[in-house]
Amino acid sequence: DDSAVARHMDPPLTSVRQPIEEMGRAMARLLLQEIASPGDPGDQPRRMLPTELVVRESS
Repeated sequence: DDSAVARHMDPPLTSVRQPIEEMGRAMARLLLQEIASPGDPGDQPRRMLPTELVVRESS
């Protein structure tokens, strides 16, 4: 999750940066939609959010 810990390790760790806030907003929207209009549990939308590989000295 590209935490501060990864940057401060020796050597600094390669990690994946994830859009945590955007993920939270998307999940909140889905939850509110499901509460307003319950559907089939197997009918869950899939959404891909962009990530970024942060290459550091461990790679």
